[in-house]
Amino acid sequence: MTLLADSARPLLFGRIDEGGGPSWHIGRRHVEDASSDPIVVDWRAPISMPFYRARPGDALGLARRRQIMVDRHSVVAVADDLFGTTGADVSGTRLRGGDALLAELERARTGEMLDIVATIQAEQDEIIRAPLERLLAVQGGPGTGKTAVGLHRAAFLLYNYPALAQDGVLVIGPSRAFLRYIAQVLPSLGEEAVVQTTIADIAPKARVRHLEPMEVRQLKGDPRLAALLRRALDAKRGAVVGDVALRVRFARASLPAETVMGLVRLIVDRPGPYKAGRLALRARLVSEARRAFRSSARLGADESWFEKELIASEEFRSLLDNLWPSISPMALVRDLLSSRRQLAELSKGLLTDDEWPLLLRDKGARLTSTAWTTDDLALLDEAAHLIGGRPRQYGHVVVDEAQDLTPMQFRMVARRASSGSMTVLGDLAQATGPWTYADWDEILVHLPATADVHLDELTLGYRAPGQVLDLASRLLPRAAPGIRPTLSIRPGRTAPHIRQVTYADLVKMSLAEAFTLSGSHSLVAIIVPVSRHWELARLAKGTAHVGLLEDDGMARPVTIVAAPAAKGLEFDAVVVVEPADIVEDSRRGLRLLYVAMTRPIHHLSILHAAPLPLELMP
Repeated sequence: MTLLADSARPLLFGRIDEGGGPSWHIGRRHVEDASSDPIVVDWRAPISMPFYRARPGDALGLARRRQIMVDRHSVVAVADDLFGTTGADVSGTRLRGGDALLAELERARTGEMLDIVATIQAEQDEIIRAPLERLLAVQGGPGTGKTAVGLHRAAFLLYNYPALAQDGVLVIGPSRAFLRYIAQVLPSLGEEAVVQTTIADIAPKARVRHLEPMEVRQLKGDPRLAALLRRALDAKRGAVVGDVALRVRFARASLPAETVMGLVRLIVDRPGPYKAGRLALRARLVSEARRAFRSSARLGADESWFEKELIASEEFRSLLDNLWPSISPMALVRDLLSSRRQLAELSKGLLTDDEWPLLLRDKGARLTSTAWTTDDLALLDEAAHLIGGRPRQYGHVVVDEAQDLTPMQFRMVARRASSGSMTVLGDLAQATGPWTYADWDEILVHLPATADVHLDELTLGYRAPGQVLDLASRLLPRAAPGIRPTLSIRPGRTAPHIRQVTYADLVKMSLAEAFTLSGSHSLVAIIVPVSRHWELARLAKGTAHVGLLEDDGMARPVTIVAAPAAKGLEFDAVVVVEPADIVEDSRRGLRLLYVAMTRPIHHLSILHAAPLPLELMP
């Protein structure tokens, strides 16, 4: 009960009355009385499902559904849905608990995502309660609740599959700022067996110091690089052409080259991690050497010393290091990318003569001084897998903003979910990474095929008001052909405000607009092109209620956000600065602008000096 008392969110939010049967109170946790009878049933329990899915025409055995709206521990409203009554609405509306839902959406943002257990909609609930043995791909436009659905699905699975806590759940988000934003959702639902991280943070530790051109990033994200790394690792193995002489103490023996290379081939033909192969070869060489020494010298009855001294001998170490040298993932990747000869030779049949030179770079004086890039991390992870085997496995993996991952990054994810139990969430229209995908099949091909695959779509927008989505959706025909616009459930209270100013006044007026909006909105974002980010940050420096997303999170009334970092976040009001520069900053510029414009819960302002993209012109 102490845990419940510490939460500002209400324990109880609903009740269901079964037709001719009992009533159940629905809440965030399961609570029993002294006789072990349930007072409140956990929202994840099977008996709670009709609360979310019952509708006119399919009551799922209910006579009544009651939505209880609580604010600061006080009941502010109660609304009932009566099923099977004369004159009942059978329109098939897809909104459940409309008043409670709208009240939740109108709530001022706090800088942290809240759970949605009281207002989960039927289409969301179907995804949340899907079986564990399933790979779910979820397409959803801005504000459709993708992130919340993924997190609540993790909580549902942990509750209904207790053994899952042993393997754990991995949640991968697009940025650390995003992770700070969602950090409290799962703990508020009582779930701790979850690792929340970014794709970069699950890779081998390497200092990212460099950003490469988009064409290089695209190539490093290509799955062909996995085959290239495999070839590079295979090329590390050497050969012997003559018999191998070995010496231990005062004894000598030799191993025929054919025998030695036969051992190598035997291990190569049994696929496994490179490091394990080296250990297996060492063991087989020791066995062959023991037989050779027995036939050529008297080892004596006590051979306990033999293996240790053989392995320590210079001849044996040289033989093993020549046949199967020890190598680290970082060394493998660095050596490959810094060798023109290796790249030219090993990429034959994989990369074109125009492609492989894009990968070439300086080697650097030391391995620790290598200037790694974000896209190198997937190569390092691939190399770590080839050398050391699979990383830690999780019982379920949730990936948010999946549309921005490259195929090589999807391989990273797949290695951590060999069972195939995954929830992969994204919006192809918001793809701004090095790779773009025409459809979800192009993503699913890189994920495990060990579970049933289902593709779901969330079509209703709960965050951005209709007036904002209507304006932003004008970009879609050119930015993301084939993606249908999201339909908002509410029009919004104010129309988007578009204002042209002079170049000299753009930054100053953007701050002024944000300050004005902060008078009536709790959380305001200024979303700027990368080229304007630090100019705005310098001007705002020292202003107590203005913060930078990367330094302060979303803890201040006004937050300055570089456009690429805005994905997945939400604010009461948003000021988008210079759309033309946002479009120019990225090859996926129109999609990036679409992301920026769809962040507000209530109001959107656009300030510009350069002409607007044609789609936004009045």
